[in-house]
Amino acid sequence: MFSDDKRTKILKQSDLYEILPFKKTKVQQLIRSGELPVVKVGKDYITTFALLEKWIEKNIGSKIYY
Repeated sequence: MFSDDKRTKILKQSDLYEILPFKKTKVQQLIRSGELPVVKVGKDYITTFALLEKWIEKNIGSKIYY
């Protein structure tokens, strides 16, 4: 789906707001619940495209309500 350099790119929480088709509050809820694969760094949360892709693949067929 993405080139190797994009797959390893670090995504900040603000990037997730732009990438995911959810409202900001839903992204925050998914982070707080531990559903999204993120790491807390200071006050921010980070992840990678690769981890985000795995999360999406793992949830294919699931329903996420927002």
